[in-house]
Amino acid sequence: MSESEFDAFVRQQQTDAEKVADFDPKRQLQEWYDYLDLLYKKIASFMERYVSANTASIAYDDITLTEDFSGNYPIRRMVLNIGRSTITFTPIGTMLIGSKGRVDVQGPRGGARLILINKKVTHAHQLITVRVSRPGDPPPALPTAEDIKTIEWEWKIITPPPEMGFIDLTEDAFFNMILTVANS
Repeated sequence: MSESEFDAFVRQQQTDAEKVADFDPKRQLQEWYDYLDLLYKKIASFMERYVSANTASIAYDDITLTEDFSGNYPIRRMVLNIGRSTITFTPIGTMLIGSKGRVDVQGPRGGARLILINKKVTHAHQLITVRVSRPGDPPPALPTAEDIKTIEWEWKIITPPPEMGFIDLTEDAFFNMILTVANS
């Protein structure tokens, strides 16, 4: 290993340490709460005519999540009741690989998952990037902080493996998901 390679390594470590120092756990947690609130408002808007007609109801309860960046914290879980069927929307966490959050949906007949992901992503394979360099060549550039800041985060429904697609959370897609997890 040459001295210049080691110098580059030391510089990279300093850059990585600065990125960690810029991380604000309180801000990250507030963003998670805000995105979760947007999801719950979207679901409530989809269910508005049923709630108004007293054929469905929405309630919330508090649960505790534990994540490395923040430790324990309280968060709301949404509970949707449609007749005898209860469907829960349980936050799993933020700071997940490839996404900014996940909510598990559980009904009497099965489960589904919602993910807060880059709006442009439609399939799991888009989350994987392979970078190759030869010895002596500089490594390919990684996404910058500006690239990450420009991501538009959006809630999507995850399709089951092996395909792992991400479906836009529209009213029709939401109703189909509910039928899948609750229909007998």
